[in-house]
Amino acid sequence: MTRRFIFLFILLLALSCPAFAAPSIQPGFKTLGIWDPTTAVRLDLAVWYPTHSSPFQVDYGDWSFSAARGRPPLEGRHPLIVLSHDVAGSRFSLHQLAAELARNGFVVVAPTHPGDNVDGMDTLFTAAQATNRAGQLTLTLDLALSHPEMAPMVDPQRIGVLGVGPGGTAALLLAGARLDATGWPIYCAGKEDSPDPYCTPWARQRMDVFAATPKLNTAYRDRRVRAVAAVSPYYPMMFTQSSLSRIRIPLLLLRAEKSHLYTLQHAERLLSAMPQPPQLGMLPNANAAALMSSCGDNLKQTLPEMCLAVEASRREAVQDKMAAEAVAFFLKHLGTPNPPPLPPEPEDEPQVTAPAPEKHPVKRRKR
Repeated sequence: MTRRFIFLFILLLALSCPAFAAPSIQPGFKTLGIWDPTTAVRLDLAVWYPTHSSPFQVDYGDWSFSAARGRPPLEGRHPLIVLSHDVAGSRFSLHQLAAELARNGFVVVAPTHPGDNVDGMDTLFTAAQATNRAGQLTLTLDLALSHPEMAPMVDPQRIGVLGVGPGGTAALLLAGARLDATGWPIYCAGKEDSPDPYCTPWARQRMDVFAATPKLNTAYRDRRVRAVAAVSPYYPMMFTQSSLSRIRIPLLLLRAEKSHLYTLQHAERLLSAMPQPPQLGMLPNANAAALMSSCGDNLKQTLPEMCLAVEASRREAVQDKMAAEAVAFFLKHLGTPNPPPLPPEPEDEPQVTAPAPEKHPVKRRKR
């Protein structure tokens, strides 16, 4: 009787006392870099992962956020999400989303895309913006599965990709979509005086070159990827029912309500071309600035056009909604070990190897 009483006392104490409660999962953080001598491509990577260590403020360049930097990860192998930032972003600009994924048991790796980031947007409205990113995401995944610090944390059978803006377009390519410019010649008809950003004289000139790019329908499918989320993907007019028909994996499409580059009309056109309906979501009152995580004080001074373009409460609401949608989607499709086999990939034509990303000068600025 005494032994039973002691056991019950200890059990009740463990359930009620924080000292005996199981530690919560927190976001760990580290940075990595890769130099690929075969393509002369350098990638700077930020990595978030689940840990039981308490987070603290991390100051990295112009960014400040909360994470347990350098602390040991949770034991075991976890699902991996490769994160692709928006056009004026970097590996840190989705830190709130990455941290929330880590709190839910995911490892997240985010590259700063060379030639398409806050320090340089030369590829805007070009095919290279999407195709270079697709190659860089595949290179990032190669590193995650081979790096001695990352590989032990990652379950190679549970890999997803999430991209914002052009990152969303690249995510669609990794899911199996192909670019197809069939609809571009008539897209801007009657829009000469409209606010459509794709149809301004400057953008239209670049988009004409985009549409004429040789081998535009090259395959970028990465068969290691089992689920994809695309947030306001760019260039919806560059996809057709045929070019989207090869997507066989779960797909989440999120629309930022105030985006001018992925409007309701763009979303409806993309959906009408999809042979298999994706999961849909909408981010109320979200524009490009709200899709970027909160800025530190330094960044507010150097990037006011993004950091101060939306009030803090609105940005937080958008960030919370985007994280909730992404976490629920990826937990559903990647949260369980030993996932079932995916549907067969289409084999109606030979698999094409994606070309190497273009070379870009190495940026030393820590964004």
